[in-house]
Amino acid sequence: MEIQPGRGFSAKPLAQLACKYLGLDQGSSEAAAETRVICPQQDLHVDPAFHLDGQFERAVAVADHTSFALEKKRVAGGISTHEPTIAYRIDNALFCGGRLFTYRFQNIQGPRRNRKLIAKVSGELDTAALPLSYFATLYFGHMVFDGGATALMARDFAETCFDGEVALNISDHVKRYWALFGLNYTPVRDVRIRHAWVFEDRGLNSHKIGRFRELGTRVRSIPGIRSGHGVFFRRRGWGTRRAPGNEAELEAFLAKRNYEIIDPGKMSVDDIVSATRGAEVLVGVEGSGMTHGMLAMDPGTTVVMLLPPWRFNIMMKDYADGLGQRFGFVVGQGRQDDYWIDPEEILRTIDLARR
Repeated sequence: MEIQPGRGFSAKPLAQLACKYLGLDQGSSEAAAETRVICPQQDLHVDPAFHLDGQFERAVAVADHTSFALEKKRVAGGISTHEPTIAYRIDNALFCGGRLFTYRFQNIQGPRRNRKLIAKVSGELDTAALPLSYFATLYFGHMVFDGGATALMARDFAETCFDGEVALNISDHVKRYWALFGLNYTPVRDVRIRHAWVFEDRGLNSHKIGRFRELGTRVRSIPGIRSGHGVFFRRRGWGTRRAPGNEAELEAFLAKRNYEIIDPGKMSVDDIVSATRGAEVLVGVEGSGMTHGMLAMDPGTTVVMLLPPWRFNIMMKDYADGLGQRFGFVVGQGRQDDYWIDPEEILRTIDLARR
Protein backbone atom coordinates (compact mmCIF):
# COMPACT_ATOMS: atom_id res chain seq x y z
CA MET A 1 0.00 0.00 0.00
CA GLU A 2 1.46 3.34 -1.07
CA ILE A 3 0.88 6.17 1.40
CA GLN A 4 1.73 9.63 0.10
CA PRO A 5 2.83 12.40 2.50
CA GLY A 6 -0.06 14.36 3.97
CA ARG A 7 -0.67 18.07 3.72
CA GLY A 8 -2.47 20.54 5.91
CA PHE A 9 -5.32 20.03 8.37
CA SER A 10 -8.84 18.64 8.17
CA ALA A 11 -11.91 19.87 10.05
CA LYS A 12 -14.12 16.98 8.91
CA PRO A 13 -14.51 15.57 12.47
CA LEU A 14 -15.72 18.95 13.73
CA ALA A 15 -18.05 19.45 10.76
CA GLN A 16 -19.53 15.96 11.16
CA LEU A 17 -20.19 16.59 14.84
CA ALA A 18 -21.95 19.85 14.02
CA CYS A 19 -24.06 18.14 11.35
CA LYS A 20 -24.99 15.41 13.81
CA TYR A 21 -26.30 17.90 16.34
CA LEU A 22 -28.20 19.72 13.60
CA GLY A 23 -29.74 16.48 12.34
CA LEU A 24 -27.90 16.75 9.01
CA ASP A 25 -25.61 13.73 9.34
CA GLN A 26 -25.83 10.86 6.86
CA GLY A 27 -25.96 7.08 7.02
CA SER A 28 -23.80 4.83 4.87
CA SER A 29 -26.26 4.59 1.98
CA GLU A 30 -26.67 8.38 1.82
CA ALA A 31 -22.96 9.11 2.06
CA ALA A 32 -21.82 6.47 -0.43
CA ALA A 33 -20.63 7.37 -3.91
CA GLU A 34 -21.09 3.69 -4.82
CA THR A 35 -23.06 0.86 -3.22
CA ARG A 36 -22.61 -2.84 -3.96
CA VAL A 37 -24.97 -5.47 -2.57
CA ILE A 38 -22.81 -8.54 -1.95
CA CYS A 39 -25.69 -10.63 -0.61
CA PRO A 40 -29.35 -9.57 -0.28
CA GLN A 41 -31.49 -10.02 2.80
CA GLN A 42 -32.37 -13.69 3.23
CA ASP A 43 -34.76 -15.84 5.22
CA LEU A 44 -32.83 -18.89 6.44
CA HIS A 45 -33.50 -21.71 8.88
CA VAL A 46 -31.28 -22.32 11.92
CA ASP A 47 -31.59 -25.20 14.38
CA PRO A 48 -32.76 -24.51 17.94
CA ALA A 49 -30.25 -24.60 20.78
CA PHE A 50 -30.54 -27.93 22.58
CA HIS A 51 -30.89 -27.87 26.37
CA LEU A 52 -32.48 -29.71 29.27
CA ASP A 53 -35.94 -28.67 30.41
CA GLY A 54 -36.00 -25.61 32.65
CA GLN A 55 -32.57 -24.25 31.72
CA PHE A 56 -33.66 -20.98 30.14
CA GLU A 57 -35.96 -20.32 33.09
CA ARG A 58 -32.93 -20.23 35.40
CA ALA A 59 -31.64 -17.05 33.76
CA VAL A 60 -32.26 -13.99 35.92
CA ALA A 61 -30.51 -11.45 33.67
CA VAL A 62 -28.89 -11.18 30.24
CA ALA A 63 -25.59 -9.67 29.12
CA ASP A 64 -25.23 -6.10 27.94
CA HIS A 65 -26.11 -5.47 24.28
CA THR A 66 -28.77 -8.19 24.22
CA SER A 67 -32.26 -8.85 25.58
CA PHE A 68 -34.40 -11.74 26.81
CA ALA A 69 -36.46 -11.48 23.60
CA LEU A 70 -33.38 -11.83 21.38
CA GLU A 71 -31.94 -14.68 23.44
CA LYS A 72 -35.27 -16.51 23.43
CA LYS A 73 -35.31 -16.21 19.64
CA ARG A 74 -31.81 -17.68 19.43
CA VAL A 75 -32.83 -20.57 21.66
CA ALA A 76 -35.92 -21.32 19.57
CA GLY A 77 -34.20 -21.28 16.16
CA GLY A 78 -36.41 -21.62 13.09
CA ILE A 79 -36.74 -19.26 10.13
CA SER A 80 -35.04 -15.89 10.67
CA THR A 81 -34.52 -12.87 8.47
CA HIS A 82 -30.82 -12.15 8.01
CA GLU A 83 -29.58 -8.72 7.04
CA PRO A 84 -27.84 -8.12 3.70
CA THR A 85 -24.11 -7.72 3.18
CA ILE A 86 -23.33 -4.39 1.51
CA ALA A 87 -20.15 -2.53 0.54
CA TYR A 88 -20.14 1.28 0.47
CA ARG A 89 -17.55 3.47 -1.23
CA ILE A 90 -17.07 6.68 0.71
CA ASP A 91 -15.11 9.31 -1.23
CA ASN A 92 -12.85 12.12 0.02
CA ALA A 93 -12.83 10.95 3.62
CA LEU A 94 -10.55 11.34 6.63
CA PHE A 95 -9.55 8.31 8.74
CA CYS A 96 -8.69 9.64 12.16
CA GLY A 97 -8.86 8.34 15.73
CA GLY A 98 -10.48 5.07 14.71
CA ARG A 99 -13.25 6.77 12.71
CA LEU A 100 -13.83 7.51 9.06
CA PHE A 101 -15.25 11.00 8.45
CA THR A 102 -16.80 13.02 5.73
CA TYR A 103 -18.43 16.33 6.54
CA ARG A 104 -21.74 14.56 7.29
CA PHE A 105 -20.81 10.95 7.96
CA GLN A 106 -18.78 8.80 10.32
CA ASN A 107 -18.00 5.09 10.49
CA ILE A 108 -16.49 3.72 13.71
CA GLN A 109 -13.47 1.44 13.25
CA GLY A 110 -12.04 1.60 16.77
CA PRO A 111 -12.88 1.76 20.49
CA ARG A 112 -14.36 4.95 21.86
CA ARG A 113 -11.75 7.53 22.86
CA ASN A 114 -11.44 11.29 22.73
CA ARG A 115 -12.04 12.28 19.16
CA LYS A 116 -10.03 14.94 17.42
CA LEU A 117 -12.03 17.83 16.06
CA ILE A 118 -9.29 19.06 13.76
CA ALA A 119 -6.59 16.67 12.55
CA LYS A 120 -3.19 17.27 11.02
CA VAL A 121 -3.13 15.04 7.97
CA SER A 122 -0.16 12.66 8.06
CA GLY A 123 -0.76 10.81 4.78
CA GLU A 124 -2.82 10.40 1.63
CA LEU A 125 -4.26 7.13 0.28
CA ASP A 126 -6.01 6.53 -3.00
CA THR A 127 -8.06 3.48 -1.97
CA ALA A 128 -8.44 1.47 1.25
CA ALA A 129 -10.78 -1.12 2.77
CA LEU A 130 -11.85 -0.71 6.40
CA PRO A 131 -13.38 -4.04 7.54
CA LEU A 132 -13.71 -3.64 11.31
CA SER A 133 -16.61 -2.78 13.60
CA TYR A 134 -16.73 -1.21 17.02
CA PHE A 135 -17.31 -4.61 18.66
CA ALA A 136 -14.43 -6.19 16.72
CA THR A 137 -12.01 -3.75 18.32
CA LEU A 138 -13.32 -4.55 21.82
CA TYR A 139 -13.72 -8.34 21.90
CA PHE A 140 -11.38 -11.11 20.77
CA GLY A 141 -14.18 -13.28 19.36
CA HIS A 142 -15.64 -10.46 17.26
CA MET A 143 -12.19 -9.51 15.97
CA VAL A 144 -11.46 -13.06 14.85
CA PHE A 145 -14.89 -14.07 13.54
CA ASP A 146 -16.45 -10.84 12.29
CA GLY A 147 -13.27 -8.94 11.51
CA GLY A 148 -11.78 -11.96 9.76
CA ALA A 149 -14.92 -12.76 7.77
CA THR A 150 -15.38 -9.17 6.58
CA ALA A 151 -11.69 -8.82 5.75
CA LEU A 152 -11.88 -11.92 3.53
CA MET A 153 -14.48 -10.10 1.47
CA ALA A 154 -12.80 -6.69 1.72
CA ARG A 155 -9.72 -7.93 -0.14
CA ASP A 156 -11.78 -7.85 -3.33
CA PHE A 157 -12.14 -4.08 -2.96
CA ALA A 158 -8.80 -2.74 -1.71
CA GLU A 159 -5.96 -3.35 0.71
CA THR A 160 -7.00 -3.39 4.36
CA CYS A 161 -6.21 -0.57 6.78
CA PHE A 162 -6.49 -0.53 10.57
CA ASP A 163 -6.45 2.44 12.88
CA GLY A 164 -2.91 2.67 14.26
CA GLU A 165 -4.04 2.45 17.89
CA VAL A 166 -6.14 -0.64 17.15
CA ALA A 167 -3.22 -2.28 15.34
CA LEU A 168 -0.90 -1.52 18.26
CA ASN A 169 -3.17 -3.37 20.71
CA ILE A 170 -3.90 -6.49 18.67
CA SER A 171 -3.08 -9.60 20.70
CA ASP A 172 -0.65 -12.29 19.57
CA HIS A 173 -3.57 -14.73 19.30
CA VAL A 174 -5.42 -12.43 16.88
CA LYS A 175 -2.25 -11.85 14.84
CA ARG A 176 -1.76 -15.61 14.48
CA TYR A 177 -5.36 -16.18 13.40
CA TRP A 178 -5.15 -13.45 10.78
CA ALA A 179 -1.93 -15.03 9.50
CA LEU A 180 -3.73 -18.39 9.24
CA PHE A 181 -6.56 -16.63 7.42
CA GLY A 182 -4.02 -15.21 4.95
CA LEU A 183 -5.00 -11.64 5.85
CA ASN A 184 -2.82 -8.53 6.11
CA TYR A 185 -3.44 -4.96 7.27
CA THR A 186 -1.62 -1.64 7.26
CA PRO A 187 -1.76 0.59 10.38
CA VAL A 188 -2.53 4.23 9.53
CA ARG A 189 -3.24 7.42 11.48
CA ASP A 190 -4.83 10.68 10.33
CA VAL A 191 -4.92 9.92 6.61
CA ARG A 192 -7.05 11.25 3.80
CA ILE A 193 -8.57 8.48 1.68
CA ARG A 194 -9.85 9.25 -1.79
CA HIS A 195 -11.93 6.05 -1.97
CA ALA A 196 -12.66 4.24 1.32
CA TRP A 197 -14.68 1.02 1.37
CA VAL A 198 -16.74 0.25 4.48
CA PHE A 199 -19.07 -2.70 4.98
CA GLU A 200 -22.43 -3.60 6.47
CA ASP A 201 -21.89 -7.25 7.33
CA ARG A 202 -23.98 -8.16 10.39
CA GLY A 203 -26.42 -10.66 8.91
CA LEU A 204 -25.74 -14.40 9.00
CA ASN A 205 -26.66 -14.73 5.34
CA SER A 206 -25.35 -17.41 2.99
CA HIS A 207 -22.38 -15.29 1.92
CA LYS A 208 -21.18 -14.77 5.49
CA ILE A 209 -21.75 -18.43 6.32
CA GLY A 210 -19.45 -19.30 3.45
CA ARG A 211 -16.78 -16.98 4.80
CA PHE A 212 -17.08 -18.41 8.33
CA ARG A 213 -16.59 -21.89 6.86
CA GLU A 214 -13.53 -20.65 4.98
CA LEU A 215 -12.01 -19.27 8.21
CA GLY A 216 -12.47 -22.65 9.87
CA THR A 217 -10.97 -24.50 6.91
CA ARG A 218 -7.85 -22.32 7.05
CA VAL A 219 -7.42 -22.78 10.80
CA ARG A 220 -7.71 -26.54 10.40
CA SER A 221 -4.60 -26.52 8.22
CA ILE A 222 -2.87 -27.09 11.60
CA PRO A 223 -2.83 -30.87 12.17
CA GLY A 224 -4.44 -32.35 15.29
CA ILE A 225 -2.93 -34.78 17.78
CA ARG A 226 -6.17 -36.63 18.61
CA SER A 227 -9.56 -37.36 17.13
CA GLY A 228 -13.05 -38.16 18.38
CA HIS A 229 -12.35 -36.68 21.82
CA GLY A 230 -13.92 -33.90 23.90
CA VAL A 231 -12.29 -30.63 24.99
CA PHE A 232 -12.98 -28.39 27.96
CA PHE A 233 -11.90 -24.74 27.79
CA ARG A 234 -10.87 -23.31 31.15
CA ARG A 235 -12.11 -19.81 32.00
CA ARG A 236 -10.77 -19.03 35.47
CA GLY A 237 -7.57 -17.04 35.70
CA TRP A 238 -8.14 -14.89 32.62
CA GLY A 239 -10.78 -12.67 31.04
CA THR A 240 -13.76 -11.16 32.83
CA ARG A 241 -14.64 -13.14 35.98
CA ARG A 242 -17.32 -15.51 34.76
CA ALA A 243 -16.21 -19.04 35.65
CA PRO A 244 -18.37 -21.13 38.01
CA GLY A 245 -17.06 -21.71 41.49
CA ASN A 246 -16.72 -25.43 40.76
CA GLU A 247 -14.86 -25.11 37.46
CA ALA A 248 -11.92 -27.17 38.81
CA GLU A 249 -14.39 -29.91 39.70
CA LEU A 250 -15.80 -29.81 36.17
CA GLU A 251 -12.29 -30.14 34.75
CA ALA A 252 -11.54 -33.20 36.87
CA PHE A 253 -14.94 -34.71 36.06
CA LEU A 254 -14.39 -34.34 32.29
CA ALA A 255 -10.70 -35.26 32.37
CA LYS A 256 -11.69 -38.64 33.81
CA ARG A 257 -13.79 -39.04 30.66
CA ASN A 258 -10.75 -38.41 28.45
CA TYR A 259 -11.47 -34.74 27.74
CA GLU A 260 -8.55 -32.50 26.81
CA ILE A 261 -8.30 -29.50 29.18
CA ILE A 262 -7.42 -26.29 27.34
CA ASP A 263 -6.20 -23.04 28.95
CA PRO A 264 -6.27 -20.40 26.17
CA GLY A 265 -4.63 -17.85 28.47
CA LYS A 266 -1.45 -19.94 28.64
CA MET A 267 -1.29 -21.67 25.25
CA SER A 268 -0.38 -20.55 21.74
CA VAL A 269 -2.94 -20.65 18.95
CA ASP A 270 -1.11 -23.54 17.29
CA ASP A 271 -1.11 -25.61 20.48
CA ILE A 272 -4.79 -24.87 21.15
CA VAL A 273 -5.83 -25.79 17.61
CA SER A 274 -3.66 -28.91 17.60
CA ALA A 275 -5.27 -30.14 20.86
CA THR A 276 -8.80 -29.30 19.68
CA ARG A 277 -8.56 -30.36 16.03
CA GLY A 278 -10.57 -33.54 15.52
CA ALA A 279 -12.64 -33.10 18.69
CA GLU A 280 -16.31 -34.05 18.62
CA VAL A 281 -17.47 -31.99 21.64
CA LEU A 282 -16.43 -28.58 23.00
CA VAL A 283 -17.47 -27.51 26.52
CA GLY A 284 -16.66 -24.20 28.18
CA VAL A 285 -17.91 -21.03 29.84
CA GLU A 286 -19.48 -18.47 27.52
CA GLY A 287 -16.94 -16.01 26.19
CA SER A 288 -14.54 -15.18 23.38
CA GLY A 289 -12.15 -17.95 24.43
CA MET A 290 -14.57 -20.46 22.91
CA THR A 291 -13.65 -18.98 19.53
CA HIS A 292 -10.47 -21.07 19.51
CA GLY A 293 -12.30 -24.36 19.82
CA MET A 294 -15.12 -23.55 17.45
CA LEU A 295 -12.78 -22.60 14.60
CA ALA A 296 -10.69 -25.74 15.14
CA MET A 297 -13.63 -28.16 15.01
CA ASP A 298 -15.36 -29.53 11.92
CA PRO A 299 -18.95 -28.85 10.84
CA GLY A 300 -21.32 -31.30 12.52
CA THR A 301 -19.51 -31.23 15.86
CA THR A 302 -21.07 -30.13 19.15
CA VAL A 303 -20.61 -27.00 21.28
CA VAL A 304 -22.01 -26.87 24.84
CA MET A 305 -21.72 -23.47 26.47
CA LEU A 306 -21.89 -22.98 30.25
CA LEU A 307 -23.75 -19.82 31.28
CA PRO A 308 -23.96 -17.83 34.51
CA PRO A 309 -27.61 -17.35 35.50
CA TRP A 310 -26.98 -13.61 35.82
CA ARG A 311 -25.53 -13.26 32.29
CA PHE A 312 -27.48 -15.31 29.78
CA ASN A 313 -25.93 -14.76 26.37
CA ILE A 314 -25.73 -17.26 23.50
CA MET A 315 -24.61 -14.81 20.84
CA MET A 316 -21.91 -17.33 19.93
CA LYS A 317 -24.65 -19.65 18.69
CA ASP A 318 -24.67 -17.40 15.62
CA TYR A 319 -21.05 -18.40 14.98
CA ALA A 320 -21.84 -22.07 15.60
CA ASP A 321 -24.74 -21.83 13.13
CA GLY A 322 -22.39 -20.27 10.59
CA LEU A 323 -19.81 -23.01 11.11
CA GLY A 324 -22.43 -25.76 10.87
CA GLN A 325 -22.01 -26.90 14.48
CA ARG A 326 -24.71 -28.05 16.91
CA PHE A 327 -25.09 -25.67 19.85
CA GLY A 328 -26.42 -26.35 23.34
CA PHE A 329 -26.15 -24.76 26.75
CA VAL A 330 -26.30 -25.38 30.49
CA VAL A 331 -27.28 -22.57 32.89
CA GLY A 332 -25.70 -22.52 36.33
CA GLN A 333 -27.37 -22.09 39.69
CA GLY A 334 -26.51 -19.77 42.58
CA ARG A 335 -25.61 -16.14 43.21
CA GLN A 336 -23.64 -13.79 40.98
CA ASP A 337 -20.52 -14.10 43.13
CA ASP A 338 -20.86 -17.86 43.62
CA TYR A 339 -22.65 -19.99 41.05
CA TRP A 340 -22.05 -23.60 40.08
CA ILE A 341 -22.68 -25.99 37.18
CA ASP A 342 -23.94 -29.53 37.67
CA PRO A 343 -21.45 -31.80 35.81
CA GLU A 344 -24.09 -34.46 35.22
CA GLU A 345 -26.21 -31.87 33.42
CA ILE A 346 -23.32 -31.32 30.99
CA LEU A 347 -23.30 -35.01 30.06
CA ARG A 348 -27.08 -35.16 29.76
CA THR A 349 -27.03 -32.09 27.53
CA ILE A 350 -24.38 -33.62 25.28
CA ASP A 351 -26.58 -36.72 25.00
CA LEU A 352 -29.34 -34.52 23.56
CA ALA A 353 -27.10 -33.63 20.61
CA ARG A 354 -26.49 -37.29 19.87
CA ARG A 355 -30.14 -38.25 19.54
